[in-house]
Amino acid sequence: MTRANDLIKIRELLQRRRREILSANAGAHRELTALKDQERDPEYEENAQSELADYTLSSLMESQRREIMLIDAALRRMDTGVFGECVDCGYEIPLDRLEALPFAIRCEEDATRHELETRGGHAATPSL
Repeated sequence: MTRANDLIKIRELLQRRRREILSANAGAHRELTALKDQERDPEYEENAQSELADYTLSSLMESQRREIMLIDAALRRMDTGVFGECVDCGYEIPLDRLEALPFAIRCEEDATRHELETRGGHAATPSL
């Protein structure tokens, strides 16, 4: 199988995941709306449970929104022909990495270096 065929499969996977997220998000939005519309019981315990459910659903919806953004960015990279290229070194990102992490914009080596730099550390350098 060619890399082009593998990338088509990854596109299909991303599109399917996007549809699943949108469907789940719509359900979460309905649940959140129902929670907000229900009458608040004056009892503290029930209010606390309702607030926890509200917070949990809101967090889930935010997580889903971020994943949709990552999927959309990956699909745009596919459309422009740069999907699977490392933004730092320009080499192809290995297919096994893209299958595991289809949003990847860096090869593993550059991703590790970027994460270390972001955290304030440094990439290990050989001693002379």
